Amino acid sequence: MDFKVIDNFLEKKFFKILKDTITHEEFPWRRRGPISTYKKDEIDGGYFSYSFFNNYIENSEHYRILIIPILDKLKARSVIAVRANMTLTKLFEKETLNYHKDYEFGNTTAVFNLTSCNGGISLLVNKENIKIPAVENRIVIFNSDIYHATIKPTNADVKFVINLNYF
Repeated sequence: MDFKVIDNFLEKKFFKILKDTITHEEFPWRRRGPISTYKKDEIDGGYFSYSFFNNYIENSEHYRILIIPILDKLKARSVIAVRANMTLTKLFEKETLNYHKDYEFGNTTAVFNLTSCNGGISLLVNKENIKIPAVENRIVIFNSDIYHATIKPTNADVKFVINLNYF
């Protein structure tokens, strides 16, 4: 499997609870930046993040209720990291953020869209640039050795995703 796209990944009722929680105005975001990837020489404005799981630790009271059902559906055996990302369009300085790999452990990466917009994710697969639009309740699952980048939306002020890295 290089990658796969699954629409309507979660049951509607659970998806609504997940989306309403993460997109709520009181959800506690932290700024990551001024760069969004590991290319220290390319400042791109950064983004906001919320960690559910990282460094072998649950970091959120929402992890078991909101994230475990997603990991179960993905048939994840072991978790590396799970975080929600909020990208503000006004912080983008170019159409696509830097291409990167989240981890290089031979793991799987999944990007789950909480909102729809004409932004999305770009994957570099066999030297081909594949653009996948952000559609709410769509998940994009790919091998961790695939470079990927966030695409700037032009029809939305903000884009919300959950990024999952697992075995």
